[in-house]
Amino acid sequence: MRASVLTFFRLGPCGAYALAAMFLCSMVLLAHYPASKFAWLLYMTILPVMREPVFMLLAIPGIGLWGASAMVAVAALFGILLAIRPDRYPRMRFVHAHVALIATALTAVRAVHMQAGLSGLSLPEVLRGDWSLLPLAYSPLGTALFVLVFASCVCSHSEIIRRIRAK
Repeated sequence: MRASVLTFFRLGPCGAYALAAMFLCSMVLLAHYPASKFAWLLYMTILPVMREPVFMLLAIPGIGLWGASAMVAVAALFGILLAIRPDRYPRMRFVHAHVALIATALTAVRAVHMQAGLSGLSLPEVLRGDWSLLPLAYSPLGTALFVLVFASCVCSHSEIIRRIRAK
């Protein structure tokens, strides 16, 4: 039971990368079928969760939509290998999980400061000196994904600490 729960936690970053791939596919669906309710539902469901990481990836020169789709799909598939064989590549699992954690956390924090107009061009509260904990943007999917990826990071940290203690 414990092994299957840990494997589920280790698959958290795969979920983040797979959701990014689904978001890119929903963009293609929306471009080809703009009147489809399913395409809009898929796009609007994943948009608050994967907007920032995907748009940052698409902003890199030379990476198009299909290149970004291939990158996140390969990252998701590679994460499955890392989750199934956790003892083989602990450092790669650590990096894989933490990149996904940074992407999901960036989305949650950046969504708090999104605005549509030019009326609030002042600095965010953090830059003005209010260093209190920022509230995360509420998205049940995003919150669940963040918790799952965070659990994967905790698993990778505990594995590395266990290996250090064994030496």
